[in-house]
Amino acid sequence: MAIELIVNGSFDDKASGWSGTDIEAHHTENTYQRNGSTDRVAEMNGGRTEITVMQQTFSVSDPVTTDLVFDAALRATGPVEAGTDGFTVELLDSDGNAILSETILPTTTDFVTYSFEITFPAAGDYTLRLTQIGPNDSYGALVDDISIMVCLADGTRIETPSGSRLIEDLAPGDVVSTSKGPLPIRWIGSRRVTAEEMAQNPKLRPIRIRAGALGHGLPDADLRTSRQHRMLVSSKIAQRMFHAHGVLVSAIRLTALPGIEIEPEMKGVRYFHMLFDEHVVVTANGAPTEALLAGPVALKALSPAAREEILTLFPEMADAAWCPEPAATIPSRKRQIRLVERHAKNLRTALIARPPGGAGIPSLA
Repeated sequence: MAIELIVNGSFDDKASGWSGTDIEAHHTENTYQRNGSTDRVAEMNGGRTEITVMQQTFSVSDPVTTDLVFDAALRATGPVEAGTDGFTVELLDSDGNAILSETILPTTTDFVTYSFEITFPAAGDYTLRLTQIGPNDSYGALVDDISIMVCLADGTRIETPSGSRLIEDLAPGDVVSTSKGPLPIRWIGSRRVTAEEMAQNPKLRPIRIRAGALGHGLPDADLRTSRQHRMLVSSKIAQRMFHAHGVLVSAIRLTALPGIEIEPEMKGVRYFHMLFDEHVVVTANGAPTEALLAGPVALKALSPAAREEILTLFPEMADAAWCPEPAATIPSRKRQIRLVERHAKNLRTALIARPPGGAGIPSLA
């Protein structure tokens, strides 16, 4: 889950929540673009005697890395110039130190989404400030849908012997509860995917598994994974089909079932990968799922820097014949589809065989 730090970033409530000088946030997009849109936007235009500044202060309860996202465009009417009219975006700590400073100079009248990674180094108050660039002639760049989302403690959690922890708080050496007992993480990495990348390649959109969709109340909170990330299915149907205690099924195959779907719209997403000495199953929001299976295909999908880190830790993976042993059976694509079809016909059948005593990882022995 996540919370929005910015109040009225869509300007639906005009300038409410914002302070500054010469704020113009009461017109609709149609006023500037002549496109019929009733969506309200803000203009960084400046008057004859003052520049436009918009800002608001908010609090962060813990150190966190997240993204600042907003849309910007040039207005279609009036004397505006690409490369001249725009604004600066600053994120300031309580002492006025900038932890982000970017110059935005839109080049098109179409709204473009901008996204910047930001790290709040400590709990405290922070200020987001937008300052006009360009002549004070009442014509300027437009901005809309300003957003900073941060994770809550009940976001994606990984089970450890000492309790559940947010995956972004884990580091190499931390011990995690796995299908093969408590094991230390050898490597952990993440990849941020922007809204633009998801628009260009829809296959980068995450799969959302709603709370309880796998059965027995699991996951215990909405869970987001990449399309090819595999969940452990340990139902009676799976056991009969594969003569195994559980099989690993790609999340995209599960979208034929209720409560599991491709996330339709997101400003951005960060995918995390954990690697252990061997392939294992862990629990994410209480549901069993795989850690990284570092085969040749998975390694190619990682960034060059991530591959270099992993190959330094595991030089044997550089061998073209390297073939890691999966923690559970991975059926063929056709067989995975068949398994899901059978579940779709038996909607009351849980995908997970809940272990005695509550949530956890079903026995794979």
